[in-house]
Amino acid sequence: MKKFISIIFCILFVSVSLPISSFANDNNIGFTIQPELPKNQKDKKVSYFDLRMKPKQQQTIYVRISNTSNKDGTFRFRVNQAYTNKSGFIDYAEDITKKDESLRYDTKNIISYKSQVRVKAKSVKKVPIKIKMPAEKYDGQILAGIQVMKEDDSNSKKESIKNQYGYILGLRLTETDESVKREIKLVDVKPAVSFARTSVVVKLQNPTMDAIGHLKYKAVVTDRETNKVVKKVSYDKDMQMAPNSTYDFAIDWDKKPLEPGDYTIDLTVSDAKNNKWNMKENFTITENQAEQVNKVAIGKVPEKTDWTKWIIIGGVILLIIVILLVIWYRKKNSPHQVRK
Repeated sequence: MKKFISIIFCILFVSVSLPISSFANDNNIGFTIQPELPKNQKDKKVSYFDLRMKPKQQQTIYVRISNTSNKDGTFRFRVNQAYTNKSGFIDYAEDITKKDESLRYDTKNIISYKSQVRVKAKSVKKVPIKIKMPAEKYDGQILAGIQVMKEDDSNSKKESIKNQYGYILGLRLTETDESVKREIKLVDVKPAVSFARTSVVVKLQNPTMDAIGHLKYKAVVTDRETNKVVKKVSYDKDMQMAPNSTYDFAIDWDKKPLEPGDYTIDLTVSDAKNNKWNMKENFTITENQAEQVNKVAIGKVPEKTDWTKWIIIGGVILLIIVILLVIWYRKKNSPHQVRK
């Protein structure tokens, strides 16, 4: 039987302002992790790596794994670059292979580590992670999450679910305290299925090396032909964008089918630092796009009545009626025949 994977994460790096929850006790998952904070830890009050680095600097940092279970364990390591997830928040749980074109420093080129380690039962092991900083000096930050997963060593063929448990530990690399001018760009607008619903999706880009938090969104979609507002939404959920990332901002069509046509979107994004970005873009929903999205999100969409054939049939019937009326009229008004 095909095995499914159940994953439980304890996120230790959750906000754009980088607050960290305290390390949970074992949590019944059989292990804990803890960073060994080095001397160049910038903020010593937090429980994640917040390192002040220099260009070309090489450094090894350590994560301690405490295997509290009665069995030896295998642990998988992965360092994931920060990205903006589909809900509009900074995330580290996945290894995004397609990075944004604005990304200057990929963590894959900066950070190296063993992808798998073995820790004996009731013991602690220090796992090294090597950092090699870029040669160029930069302002801003490189954000990543150190993901530690415990593999299920069960070899039972009858088992249909394979459990994995893990933590994500934050890693922030900075070189200066210089502020970075924030920027958000509109890249594209298109109809799409988002969260299994009919939507218009706006692809937004944060091309800077700064994490942006407390974002609020207001969008108005107008039909260009009628100048009528067809959709108006507002999201005030303190959303976020990771450095050098994109976010697909989805405007939910409230389970209604998309209609083909020419539209304009007026989108305003603001943050807590009084930055405001107003973006306006024309876009088109073609008949084919509307049909494809509606079929996936709604199911079988009732076909629009084709009135052409009914107009032709009606025209033919009307013509026949006119001809019959003309014949009747002529017969009625024709001279009387001479009787014999």
